[in-house]
Amino acid sequence: MKKLIKILFITLIFFSANSYSAEIIPILGYRTGGEFVDDTTDQKHTIESSEMYGFLVSMPSERGKSYEFYYSHQSSNLNSISITTPSPTGTTNIPLTIDYFHFGGTTPISSEPDLKTYVSGGLGFTKLSPDFTGLESELRPSFSLGIGLKYPITETIAFRLETRALATMFNNNSAIFCSGGCTISVNGNFFLQGEVFAGIAFGF
Repeated sequence: MKKLIKILFITLIFFSANSYSAEIIPILGYRTGGEFVDDTTDQKHTIESSEMYGFLVSMPSERGKSYEFYYSHQSSNLNSISITTPSPTGTTNIPLTIDYFHFGGTTPISSEPDLKTYVSGGLGFTKLSPDFTGLESELRPSFSLGIGLKYPITETIAFRLETRALATMFNNNSAIFCSGGCTISVNGNFFLQGEVFAGIAFGF
């Protein structure tokens, strides 16, 4: 939570310095898992679907467009990892947190007074952090594409509903997470996830 507050504070300072009209949007939703395929064994290591939360900071631009910073956090498990360290050994599920940091924005599809629809997108980084001795975090480039709607409640408050696809980039046959204790060699160029979330936009 302290990390989330720090990121939010820095982002608000940046946007406040560049705009007199911005929005902060706390979000809560659900994210589908994704998977890694071990290049050595062809075994699939899935990530459990779970809740996600985070925030968006939005700064309006011309013709209904906006610039945005998107941050989200997911706590999950990476399933069926073979461990070769002295203790424990065998196959286990590893706690894994996933954080996305994206700069991007939205482009309107329609701008009806009572209901606005839009396409969203972002480019940035994904941090994958396993909570297990001998495994290291990974920071990889990623991007997202989505579609959503925004329903004004008052002049400064609005309801937002959105779905996004998120893709994190890897090189084929690249080892991830490991620091001598185990090895996962990834088969594929992308780690894919999908999510749906809702939030309340507060203008300031």
